[in-house]
Amino acid sequence: MTLPPAAFASSVAADPAAALAFLVNAGADVAVTEQPRRWLDAPPPKATPQPEPAPAPAAAPRMAAPAPVPAADHPARACADVPALLTLLGRFPDARTRPPMLFHGALEARVWVLIDRPDTDPAHRDTIDRMLAAIDLDWSRAALVSRLPWPTPGDGEPTASALARFTPVVERLAELAPPTYVLALGQVAADLAGSQARLGRARVGWGPGPPPRRPPRPPPARRGAP
Repeated sequence: MTLPPAAFASSVAADPAAALAFLVNAGADVAVTEQPRRWLDAPPPKATPQPEPAPAPAAAPRMAAPAPVPAADHPARACADVPALLTLLGRFPDARTRPPMLFHGALEARVWVLIDRPDTDPAHRDTIDRMLAAIDLDWSRAALVSRLPWPTPGDGEPTASALARFTPVVERLAELAPPTYVLALGQVAADLAGSQARLGRARVGWGPGPPPRRPPRPPPARRGAP
């Protein structure tokens, strides 16, 4: 039998305990739920709690780039002669693809044409050849020396780390075969002489030269000479 809401409300007001007992006997376990459902049906299965995702593994710390070898500890300092210096360059990883091009020509002439990196462009080499010919020189009386023994990737400007890596090699070459004259082609090549070697400053004036020679004095006249 179904009681109308008004009759059920009056019975609850008359005997609340009896109305509560009726609901318990009917199988009601909660008074109000968020969503309506049929109480005679089986209760829905409880949701299985999902395990929390494991935290992502921490990224491995990035290894810092190895610091450049100090010039005093560079293996080039131990080379006793120029062939030993070239043998040292042959052990660099760059030598697996092409031989080093540290110098070309006659080091014993003590005239260096210093460049920043090897240049395989025939037009550029022809320009340097004609510059030397204009001052009556060729590669039998001069040497083309490069601060880097290998070309840079994409013919880009040499990086500071690459120059620091090979500067001790060129400095040792200058000790083993010291030049008398150095013609630096470009600022990077001129920087080997230090920060004071600025091409812009060299173009605007003359450097100090040797003092002028005084003409010899005539011998003193002797007395009694006609």
